[in-house]
Amino acid sequence: MNYLYKEFSEEKIKELKFVVNEKFNSPKIEDVYLKKLTTHIDGRGDLTELWSKTWTNDEPIREDIEHVYYNTTHEGVIKAWHVHENTFSQYTCVLGKMQVVLVDVREDSKSFGFVDQFMIGTNNPSFIKIPPGVLKGWRSVQGDSVIVNLLTSADISDNDKYSWDVILKDIWQPING
Repeated sequence: MNYLYKEFSEEKIKELKFVVNEKFNSPKIEDVYLKKLTTHIDGRGDLTELWSKTWTNDEPIREDIEHVYYNTTHEGVIKAWHVHENTFSQYTCVLGKMQVVLVDVREDSKSFGFVDQFMIGTNNPSFIKIPPGVLKGWRSVQGDSVIVNLLTSADISDNDKYSWDVILKDIWQPING
């Protein structure tokens, strides 16, 4: 697939009209998938499965993982925006609490211009599958937060970046008032 965002300048992105999904953890963007993870707790501690090949039998989770990393983000810091042309990202937050925001910039998508928001972390363990052509960013809202990303490609040239404040400057939590 060849997404139009490759031709986007920051000025063009600013002109897009967005449909913001105000409901957290309820994806409306086509091909985005959220899985609530189960934490098993006993007297020794906690265990949360982050990914299992068996999930791919019944759920739209990618099994062709080629690159995995984790990223620490300090509280209050926003890391946005980036997008992949061909690579699926699959996020989970294993420490802290993060707001993840997705923006569909695929012109051929039924959800073009839609914005999804997720609040994931230690107290809400979740797995988010993000298709190519969807802008993504996150903000740590509680302590130093750690996000794990399972990618379907290790190709670093398949990653375009834009400034965090080029769009949706007022979407980041917490919103006081």
